Amino acid sequence: PYGVIKRQWDFYYIMTKKTIKHASADVGLIFTAYNLRRIFNLIDQNLLKQYLKVLALHFGFLTPIFNAFYGLLYFKNYQPTFLRKNFNCSLNHIYLLTD
Repeated sequence: PYGVIKRQWDFYYIMTKKTIKHASADVGLIFTAYNLRRIFNLIDQNLLKQYLKVLALHFGFLTPIFNAFYGLLYFKNYQPTFLRKNFNCSLNHIYLLTD
């Protein structure tokens, strides 16, 4: 895949070389596009639509279960707002100067 990406797609260098995070994001995007293109070439368009519909149904079925489980975990560490101690500190102080 590196030769195809470098030679055919003209990705000889990475534009955002300031940090590793930015460079890895660029490389991840490039390889995601490469993998999607391979999928489009290997699988028939109608078959891919069927796979995506089934995948969406699975996610639609599993999302409420995950949210319920996550809600139980979140509720375990949840502290109601009326029990929290609010320490508000104003930044605008009034200074009284005496002569």
